[in-house]
Amino acid sequence: MNMETSQYKGIPAMSPPVVHEYLHELGSNWTGAGMAMELGCWLGATSVPLLEGLVSVWYDKPFYAFDKWRANEEQAIKAESQGHPLSNGQDIMPVYMNNVSAVYDDVRPVKGNIPDTLQQIKMEPIEICIFDAPKQDPIFIDSMKRLEPYFIPGVTVLGLLDYYSYSKNKGHRAEILRAPVNFMEKYGSCFTKIAEWPTECSCAFFKYEKPISWK
Repeated sequence: MNMETSQYKGIPAMSPPVVHEYLHELGSNWTGAGMAMELGCWLGATSVPLLEGLVSVWYDKPFYAFDKWRANEEQAIKAESQGHPLSNGQDIMPVYMNNVSAVYDDVRPVKGNIPDTLQQIKMEPIEICIFDAPKQDPIFIDSMKRLEPYFIPGVTVLGLLDYYSYSKNKGHRAEILRAPVNFMEKYGSCFTKIAEWPTECSCAFFKYEKPISWK
C-alpha cells in the first residue's frame, strides 16, 4: 500500500501500515518514565495507533498534539484522494480531536507555530516524541533545544517521520527541508537508530542515549 494512500481505521494517512503497527507497539512498551507527544499531527492517523498502544498499558499523562490545524492545498488533495474531502484553509482541529478523543480523553491540542507553542505547555520528562513538523531551521533546531532537556537517556524515542524524504531527494525544496537530517548528521552520536523501513517509507525512529553538547 502506498504511503500516500494508506489509512488507519478510516483516517487518511501519509504513512504506511508498518509505521502504524510500530507506533502501536511503541505505545504498548511505554515504561511510565515520561509523557508522549506529537508535533505535526494532521488528522490523527499516527496519533491514534500510538495512543491505542499507550492506553493498553494504562498511560495516565497528558498527550500533547502540536499543529497549525489549518489544512493546506497538498493536504486537501491527499485527503480527497482517500475519500475524505477537506477544503484548503479548513480548521482541522475538530477532525483530529474527533479521531483521537475516542481513544484517549487527555489529548491536549496546541495550535500555532512551533517552537513558539512549546513555551505554552508545562514540560516534564518526555518518553515518546513523534516529530513530523517543522522540518526547517531555525525552527526545527529551536524546537529540539526546547525539547531535549526533557529527554530521558536510554528511554526517550524520537520519531522523525519524513527523515528519508529529504535525505535522498535533491533540489532546492529538499535542501530547505533537510533540518532533521542535518540534526542527526551533527548529533547522531547521542542517538541510536532503532527502526526504519527505507523501501516503504521515509520514517526513522531513534533512541536518545546521552545529552547533546550543542554547537
